[in-house]
Amino acid sequence: MSYLLTDEIVVLKSGDYVSSWLIEGLPFEGLSNEEALKQMDALNLLIRGLSNGKFAFWIHRIRRRVGDSLSLPPEGFARAMIDKYYKGLEDGGLMATQIYLTIVHRPFPQKQRGVFGKVPKTLREFDLENAAAIDVMESLNRQVNSSLVDYRPTLLGVYTAANGVEYSDQLTLYGFLVNGTWRPMPAKQVPLDKYLARNRTFFGTEMVESRDEHGSIYSAFVDIKDYADYSRPGVLNTMLSLPCEYVETHSFSPLNARDAQEVLRKQRNQLISSEDNAASQVREMDDAIDQVISGNFSFGEYHYCMQVKGDSPERVKLARADAIDALQSSGFLGVALDLITDHAFAAQLPGNWRSRPRVANISSRNFTGLCSLHNFGNGKRDMNPWGEAVTIFQTPAGQPVYFNFHDTEVDRDAFDMKALGNTQIIGQSESGKTVLALFLLLNLLKYGTQTIFFDKDRGAEIAIRAIGGEYLSLVRGVQTGFAPFKLEPTDETLLFWGDLVMFCTSVDGKPHTAKEEAEIRHAMEAVGKLPRNLRSFATVIQNLPDTEENSVAARLAKWCRTGERVGQLGWALDCADDLLAFEDGRCYGFDYTELLEDPKTCPAIMMYLMYRVEKLIDGRKFAFFMDEYWKALSVSYFEDFAKNKQKTIRKQNGFGVYMTQSPSDTLASPIAKTLIEQTATFIFMPNPTADRRDYVDGFKLTDSEFEVVSGLQKGSRMFAIKQGSKFSLARLDLHAFKDELKVLSGSTDNVYRLDKLRARLGDDPAAWLEPFIKGQS
Repeated sequence: MSYLLTDEIVVLKSGDYVSSWLIEGLPFEGLSNEEALKQMDALNLLIRGLSNGKFAFWIHRIRRRVGDSLSLPPEGFARAMIDKYYKGLEDGGLMATQIYLTIVHRPFPQKQRGVFGKVPKTLREFDLENAAAIDVMESLNRQVNSSLVDYRPTLLGVYTAANGVEYSDQLTLYGFLVNGTWRPMPAKQVPLDKYLARNRTFFGTEMVESRDEHGSIYSAFVDIKDYADYSRPGVLNTMLSLPCEYVETHSFSPLNARDAQEVLRKQRNQLISSEDNAASQVREMDDAIDQVISGNFSFGEYHYCMQVKGDSPERVKLARADAIDALQSSGFLGVALDLITDHAFAAQLPGNWRSRPRVANISSRNFTGLCSLHNFGNGKRDMNPWGEAVTIFQTPAGQPVYFNFHDTEVDRDAFDMKALGNTQIIGQSESGKTVLALFLLLNLLKYGTQTIFFDKDRGAEIAIRAIGGEYLSLVRGVQTGFAPFKLEPTDETLLFWGDLVMFCTSVDGKPHTAKEEAEIRHAMEAVGKLPRNLRSFATVIQNLPDTEENSVAARLAKWCRTGERVGQLGWALDCADDLLAFEDGRCYGFDYTELLEDPKTCPAIMMYLMYRVEKLIDGRKFAFFMDEYWKALSVSYFEDFAKNKQKTIRKQNGFGVYMTQSPSDTLASPIAKTLIEQTATFIFMPNPTADRRDYVDGFKLTDSEFEVVSGLQKGSRMFAIKQGSKFSLARLDLHAFKDELKVLSGSTDNVYRLDKLRARLGDDPAAWLEPFIKGQS
């Protein structure tokens, strides 16, 4: 290489010009064959447009170990667990796969430059040639951005770091190819062949060693011995899951149409003159010539090479064997390169044609199948509505997946945007829904989020109490601790009181008479003027006329348990004091398992709870979780909340997380369509018995995405994330968290142990959490 001409263009010694792009890649999980072919055609179209013999393509897929972590919750169990989780990710070796596209522009492809045949030029001629090349490369950048928009290309250029030094991403990439280690390269106008190399590199017959001040990196090379005439898109995606670091290099140098036809006709004539029965191949060659003439694809020189890396020769040999096996599983004959490791190494550098170890003539369409620019989806790390991502999951190949409830454009700074964040978690019993939901809840604490959890079978109780939250089990016949008339009597509260009384005294859902409503509203005004300790259902009844057998006062009596009256439903909403202190900012959990089975009290209790929840939706960060929410949809007040309050929640910086193990029951709800339309994120847990109608017709997965979801196995720790048109697989691996899972899993035995420990030691998690984890009771 020669020197950095502009922030984005390097001039080679040969007089060629190169620019490079970081390609985010096309997420391929759940991608339909039709869509994959469509995207492959877009890449093929770009190549065909540059097939005049003056351009060439180098594509690198680089897999390397990375470390990353996000902010932690402020204290206690949540902080300790999430800190341990991120340390485990870093120790376990997160792997990132980055794709780079480099285009080489050869203004004079036939002219030999360098030491031999060098033609002297004036300074003005050099300046004119460079200016013309800059125009071409700038036009090329616009073309790449428009043609590959779905692949999300970013042109590598120069940036200024916090220390004030200018660094070049383009030189950093080339420096990595030369040295094998990732090190930011300052942007300098110096000869690059003397500047880029920092490590000492030694070439053996089958192994390469690169030494720096930290030690040695070993590597070996694998290539492909033969190619088919056509490759389906993503045929080499198996290489994405290799457990080693590697550099996978593809180069393709399209010939102009005349030269391509000449090469194909030469190959055709060789087939005819051979004694092999090659009639079908001759026909295929004739078809290829016709395709080149018609411009459907171009033809050119291709080379493939994979450099696998490790910290010892033994590990490299194992990695090389894995790579060869992966190629074989994709239908290719992979072979080890053992005598020309120096050539394979040098051919990774864009524009180094002479070092390519094995060159094949293939079509541009075949090339785009071999190198489809596919990658795993990785989410959005920063610039989200609440700042950084909620947490980091892993892809099946160990790459980071940055998870957010909100769905916003990857390149847009969406900080403080009131975006839709509602989420549904769908999966069978024991598929890990509750553990995943609680893990996400723990991570939300770093934002100072107010959280509410409507729980089933006390599954979340241990975790909520472990983070210092409050948990109430709503059991029929047992005082709930709710007392609506203890609320501050604002105008809004008085209206709610009146609505609640009318709800509790309605008959078969029929509306009250105008006279009854006026009497109820008048009674609320009177009760609101009383001291807090005197406000109750009893004082409401005292302020209502009771002159008829079935008066409002008579119908309200069954909800009373204060004063002289003790009704059969008095336990529900007429307690001596109200235990809900949402204002303290703690997480509150409610076990509403029995409540949902009680059609008499459930609607009224949920009406009060949801009213209190709505008061939290005031601009603060807020999230509520609801297990088996389809059952709650049968409650009229919650149905109205779910149907009509979601837009308000979004505008006020909140969202809901809805969980269910019964997609069919959920979709049977009259507001299912509304909820689905108002959901930003779907998480699909493993469900081998998933019904296509539920997932495709109901949740709007594509057929290809449904095949992925229904193929997930229980115990795999895998799940699918769907946000708009984006679909990806992720893994939450908590195998090293046996103690913490006792807290998150909420089994019946563990809940029983918790009850005994709390009875003995109190509610402070500082007192009971450690004995609980140790198995005490």
